[in-house]
Amino acid sequence: MADKTFHIALYPWFALGHITAFVHIANKLAERGHKISFFLPAKTQRKVEAFNLHPDLITFIPITVPHVDGLPYGAETTNDVPFPLHPLIMTAMDLTEPDIEASLRELKPHFVFFDFTCWLPALSRRLGIKSVLYCAISSATIGYLLSPARKILEKGLTGHDLLEPPKGFPSSSIKLRTHEARGLATVTTMDYGSGISFAQRQLRSLSDCDAISFKTCREIEGPFCDYIGNQFEKQ
Repeated sequence: MADKTFHIALYPWFALGHITAFVHIANKLAERGHKISFFLPAKTQRKVEAFNLHPDLITFIPITVPHVDGLPYGAETTNDVPFPLHPLIMTAMDLTEPDIEASLRELKPHFVFFDFTCWLPALSRRLGIKSVLYCAISSATIGYLLSPARKILEKGLTGHDLLEPPKGFPSSSIKLRTHEARGLATVTTMDYGSGISFAQRQLRSLSDCDAISFKTCREIEGPFCDYIGNQFEKQ
C-alpha cells in the first residue's frame, strides 16, 4: 500500500498566495510519485510554472476565467483587483464549475484538493472522486472563527462574538481588540461571491468534503487541527 500512487487534481482559490501554497503541496505529492493535474487561470500559469519541480508528474491545466460585470477585462486573480472586487473574482471562479466538471470526467483523478469552491465536494461525489479541503489559512484561525460552536449560520456573527473563543477552543491566548473583531466579523459574513458569504463557503466546504487538511505542522498547530476535526466529525 505504501508504494501505491494516485492521480490528484488541485483547484486553488484564484489568489496567488493560495496558488503558491498549492504549488508547494503539488511538489511534495509529486516527490512521492503521485500524478498531479493542476487547474489555474490561464495567464497565471507563467507566474508559477518555474516552481514546478516535477514537470513529468505535474501538469498545469489553464482555465479561462469567465468575465463578470464589474471586473476589469482580463482580471483573473485577486492580485488583479482591489479588495472590494474580490467577491467578483469568486463569482467568476464559481462560473467555471461546468468546465471543471468536464475536465474531472475526462481525467478521472482519485482525489481533488480545493479550498474556496464549496461546490466541489458535491460535484466530486457525483463523479466518484474524493474531495480534500486543503486550507492555506491556519487551523487556529479557522477554529477560532468558524467553529460550529458559534452557530454562525443560525445566529449570525458580530464583533462582540469574536472577543471570546468558541466553546472547547484549545487556547485562551488569542485576544482580539474590538476593532479587529468587528472587522473580522464583517469580512466573514459579507457576500463573498454568488451571494454566498465567506463563512457559508468555508462551513459548507468543511462539512461536505471527505477530508480536511491544513498547510501547517502538528508540532505548531496540532491541538487546533484536532479541535477542528472533532467539531466537524460531530456534525
